[in-house]
Order: sequence, then structure tokens, then C-alpha cells
Amino acid sequence: MRRIAYLFLAAISLLGASGSRATAATRPHYGGTLRVMMQSAPDALTLPANATPADYWDLARTLSLVGDTLVSLDAQGRPQPTLAVAWQSDPSTRRWQLTLRRGVKFHDGSAASPAAVAQILGALHPAWNVRASADAISIETEPATPSLLAELALPRNLILKRNTNGIPIGTGLFLVADWQPAKLLKLAANEDSWEGRPFVDAVEIEFGKSLHDQAIALELDKTDLIEAAPQAATAPQGHGASSSLSLPVELLALVFSTNSKAQDPRVREALALAIDRKPIQSVLLKGAGEPAASILPNWMTGYSAVFSAQANLPRARVLLADLRQPALNTSYRLSYDPRDPQAQLIAERIALNAREVGIAVQVSLSGAEDIRLMRVVLPSPDPATSLGEAARQLGLPQSESSTPRSNSVDDLYQAERGLLAGYAVIPLFHLPVASAAGARVRGWTPGPLATWSDAGSPLSGIWLETRAEAGTR
Repeated sequence: MRRIAYLFLAAISLLGASGSRATAATRPHYGGTLRVMMQSAPDALTLPANATPADYWDLARTLSLVGDTLVSLDAQGRPQPTLAVAWQSDPSTRRWQLTLRRGVKFHDGSAASPAAVAQILGALHPAWNVRASADAISIETEPATPSLLAELALPRNLILKRNTNGIPIGTGLFLVADWQPAKLLKLAANEDSWEGRPFVDAVEIEFGKSLHDQAIALELDKTDLIEAAPQAATAPQGHGASSSLSLPVELLALVFSTNSKAQDPRVREALALAIDRKPIQSVLLKGAGEPAASILPNWMTGYSAVFSAQANLPRARVLLADLRQPALNTSYRLSYDPRDPQAQLIAERIALNAREVGIAVQVSLSGAEDIRLMRVVLPSPDPATSLGEAARQLGLPQSESSTPRSNSVDDLYQAERGLLAGYAVIPLFHLPVASAAGARVRGWTPGPLATWSDAGSPLSGIWLETRAEAGTR
């Protein structure tokens, strides 16, 4: 089931990106500057532990141009070689050995030797015992880490050094040429890349651009590659532009704070049963995403629900009828991220649904919150890894019962039941991420996991068509 879901969604996501590219009249060639716009406005080229989804995707994409991970994962969770070319573990999965690619250099000319890689990785994970040998590194962990390769593929484990100004120095296709915090990043092609030189000479990324401003700039041919609202990705693209929609890689959910006045699980379950997801999806999300009754999406696990996602107002009223009067007279404060353009309207709709069954919900950004509307990133096609990352972002305590022992459907399902017990989190929607490219961009092969390229080769295949070439089409 998981493979069928993946193939179906991947075909949809890549259709727009491939159709207008297949008829290119000229062969790929070198030269030109790829112009990119992003929403976030980072002060530093680092990936914060608690980044918003928009910040996460922007910085993950940016840093992946500069550095490489030891391995990457394709959309089905299979490891692919990058800086490491082979790996093995002992039966307990507590000890791993990864053989490194030979001859790789950092942008400053120093060797990406096992000793250098071990030093960087050990600093990122002080609890690991990372050692270097002649052509490999070994990693010892406690407890067992059956998903270690998926962990190593996450953007936070890019192998990057830093200069005295905090500028990242990696082994990737591009090196940092100029950095203006929160405004502009200029990258130059790495002539000595182990993957081979990229086609474009440079990449210029403008930060702090809203989705609306990005769309206008693409229409006016003032940029080449942008982010987009998921609903815009399904609309016809003009002037030779194309769009791509990823698999669902974000979760929109309600999260109850630890000191929430809604401590009774019956109140939380009644709220879950009161929410009518269909109008929110069709009107507020404009058809994007899919209703969720689990933390992980179907394409990742093979199942689609841990509990019902259908509204059931009679059942919600029955649950509330057994409550004492103080619980019914309490008003619960619902907050949201003001940077999310859709969040307030969705929160207000949820409050309206709640009032229909007798739960008083007040949407507000001030005061102590009882419930928060959150978007979280599902950063890996490896289900166990994404489940752990989602639980961390949602602030859920993880126990042995809520940690999957493997990626089997049964283990994942039982782990999700443990995390969702008591309705501390109410999953609402699984959402995709969208991108769009301008008419002069050729060779664009965005991955189905919200990356702007195939796994392990960020923007390596992109080349830019000149005006003269465009005239021959």
C-alpha cells in the first residue's frame, strides 16, 4: 500500500515539472546565475532546532547546496551514497561503520578525511562515540539505532565546518561567495566538486520574500525558482513556468499545552469529534492536503488513521454530558502562528466547530494558551525518524511504548497510538510543499520530498536557457 501511494503521489508531483522541460530544443550548457527567492530571513546560516516549517525548508535547501550528508534517502526510505559509499552495522545496531568517499575536499581545500568528518559529527552528537580509521568512521551509540542512516541523512547532519565568521564551509556543489544576513546569499560553483561542476555559475538567494512577492517576481521574470502555496501549484502556469507539489511532508495539528485547562481527555476527544475537516480543506486550504487522523501520512506508513477523522457531533455531546459543570463553563484559549497566513482562519473555524457542541474556544495570541494550532515538519521518508521528529516538535514525551522498534506497520501504528493517547495532539491535515520554476530553467527535477532536486544532487542538473535559445523553441 505504501509503495502504491508513493507512486501515485510522486507522479502527480512531478508532472508539472517535467512536462514543459521535455521539449527543450538545446543541450545543457554551463553559465548563468540561478535567481532564487525564499520566505525566511535568517540571521545565520544554521538550522535552528525549533525552526518553523518555512524556515526549515529554506535553510535545509540552502545548506544542502553548500554541504553534503554522509548518506541520503530516496522517497521510499532507501539509503543512497553521498560522502559515504558503504556502511554496515552489527546485529544490535549499536555499532556502525561507514566507508567514506576518497579524494573529497572542503571548499577551503582541506581534505574531508575520516578524522575531519568524525570531528564534525562527534561535535553534533556528543552522546555518540565517533572514531576515524584509515578510510572510514565508526559510530557507537546507546541505545540501539536501527534508523541511524535516516538520522545521518537529515539536514542537521550536513558535514560542515565554520570559519571565524560562522560561514559554512562544506563539500557541496556551491561555496559561499557573499552573505548579507536576512537579505542575500550568493553562492559560486565549486569547480572541484566530487559530483562534478554544476551547470550554473552561481546561485543568488533573496530572503524575506512573501509567497505573493515571489509569485509576482516569477511572473515578471525577475527570479527563477520560488516557493509557492500548495493550491497554486495545481493552477496553470503561464509564460513557460512550471510547478511541483511534494508528497505530504507537513502535519497541521492541535496541541494541548502541559498546563492546559483542558486536562480531561473527554474534553479533548469531544473537540476532536467536533472538527469538520472537509470545509477547512476545500475552502480555507483550497483543496490542498488531506485530512489526517494520524501523525504520519499514508504514503509513509501504509495506514491512514489511528482514530476517526470524521466529525461526530452526537458522540461529542455524549462525552461532554458526563462532565462536571466547571469544565463546561471553562473557556479554552487557542493560539496560532501569526506568520502562517492561513492559521487564523483555520483556528477561527475550529472555534466555531467547538461551540456547536458546547465547548467555548477563544482564538487569541495573548495570554496563556490552552491549545495551539501548529505545523510541524516530517523531515524524513523513514517513518520512525519522522515520527520521532514530529513528537519532538509537538512536545510529546516519548516512552518505550511510543517509540517504534522498527518500521513495520504494526510497530509504527502502536507507537502512534501511544503518542496520541489522551488526545494531547489532534492531527488535522497532512500538507504538501510547493515550488515553481521560471521559463528559462531547464533540467529541474524536484524531488517528491520537498527538496528542489533529486536526493544527493542539489540543483546539479539545472541549467539556464538564454534568450536566443528561447527564441528557437
